[in-house]
Amino acid sequence: MQVHLAEHLPKNERIRLGSYYTPERLVKQVHEFIMPYLENKKIKSIVFDSAGGCGAFIFGLENYDYRIADCDLEACKFLKQHFNQHNIFHANSLKGVNRDKYLIPSFAFLIMVGNPPYNDTTSEFKNGKKGQNICDDDLYDRDMGISFLKSYYKLNADVVCVLHPLSYLIKETNFKRLRDFKDNYKLIKGAIFSSALFHGTGTGKFPILVSLYEKCLDGMTFDYIKNFRFNILDSPKTFVLSDFRTTDGYINKYPPRKNDIQKSPIGLYYYSFRDFNSLKKNTSFMTKEHPNGIVVTLDNFYKYSYLYALKNLFNPDDAWLYGNLSPLINIEDVQQNKKLYVLYTIKTHKVFREMEGLKKIADYYKVKLNGTDDVSKIEKAIKDGLNKLIKYETKGMKGVESLQPVEC
Repeated sequence: MQVHLAEHLPKNERIRLGSYYTPERLVKQVHEFIMPYLENKKIKSIVFDSAGGCGAFIFGLENYDYRIADCDLEACKFLKQHFNQHNIFHANSLKGVNRDKYLIPSFAFLIMVGNPPYNDTTSEFKNGKKGQNICDDDLYDRDMGISFLKSYYKLNADVVCVLHPLSYLIKETNFKRLRDFKDNYKLIKGAIFSSALFHGTGTGKFPILVSLYEKCLDGMTFDYIKNFRFNILDSPKTFVLSDFRTTDGYINKYPPRKNDIQKSPIGLYYYSFRDFNSLKKNTSFMTKEHPNGIVVTLDNFYKYSYLYALKNLFNPDDAWLYGNLSPLINIEDVQQNKKLYVLYTIKTHKVFREMEGLKKIADYYKVKLNGTDDVSKIEKAIKDGLNKLIKYETKGMKGVESLQPVEC
């Protein structure tokens, strides 16, 4: 067994357990974040990884007091060869959560570290079975990663420094699911990286956060997260959620509800999407009704033409950074360039090669079906506009979050 790989587990078990072991580069970032607390001689610190795997986050910290737990028996056998066996616990860390279970005194300054599983148990595995999150009732969530964050509050951790999807924070519905954790902890530092850094993950890349939280009576609000300046790992750039405008509230992304129009008057539908990643992955325009189909009308056709263009033409090197956001948009640009997006769509999407209602769309948007427009020029004009969606500031500029722990 290797510390930074889960090679002893077959792929379906890695998915079920969320066991994607952590590259050394990311472990070092966690150590850098927590070192000020460990070096504080005034407190009795214990470092605890409750989803420890092969102990990657504890290697290098053996001279400090530590605990490691994991539900994988083979991993625990490996751990006992390298660490004090009295500090190793073969257990489900989400069941019967309390300090006594791990011999952690109530007065100890507890620092949680690690890369806990973040596996949505509503997803299906290759064998057709659903995942399970076996945990205390007050910790339950369909995503095990959120359950682990809740467990840190239950352990009364003083500091939490773990890896988790950025979407836990920047999607407001996910943020609300954190409940007691968000109400009692505050994000102090955050470094974003791509899931591509993990061995054995799929092709759909998404942003993950190396996060540092401190226990804080005021907790954190979603407005705090929206304006938090995240660092991007190994980059001078930073990411602030409030800098970006998305399609939320402007373009509908779900199938019609009970009282909505159920059938498209022009016989056209667009496949539903949650965020930019699903927009890129899913199909786009359809001419047949579908349970996941959004009703397209004449007056909103240009909006879905924009999404189709974004899906095909917005391909920055760091597209993974926006994967969990709703699609980015400059509404003024889209309003001013309706014809451009409509032309691109009807000239490049196969659905419109034989569509009966195409003339009605063309007449509505005053575009010529038999025009001599150069598709490559249309694409270039659209790309130039899409490139302006990306906004960055660099580290060291006004408003950058402090790199030192703050008092709560």
